[in-house]
Amino acid sequence: MVQIDSTSFGSITVNGKRYAHDVWIFADGSIRRRDRNHEFTLDELDILLDGRPEVVIVGTGQSGCVKIDEDAAREAGRRGIKIISDVTPNALKRYNEAIKAKRKVAGAFHTTC
Repeated sequence: MVQIDSTSFGSITVNGKRYAHDVWIFADGSIRRRDRNHEFTLDELDILLDGRPEVVIVGTGQSGCVKIDEDAAREAGRRGIKIISDVTPNALKRYNEAIKAKRKVAGAFHTTC
């Protein structure tokens, strides 16, 4: 089970391992580097759909600068997938809550601004 431990400007710690970059966490628990950008796009949603998550959590950065692209939001809704976005410190709490509730969850976490 994946547990996001903490975040600070420029990093996120998952299951005790610190990543000094943005990350994607897939529904199967695997983690990959996310290229830093300030928009969660339809392409990113498509990548995270591997593993068929029920929920996608988007950590929008320490100050909330990442925006959800309208096409991504529309496609998620069409597929019945809920997107939850919040500043990254709050988003990691939402992610952990979803995991504890046994939801199938994926996430994209921006670690800076």
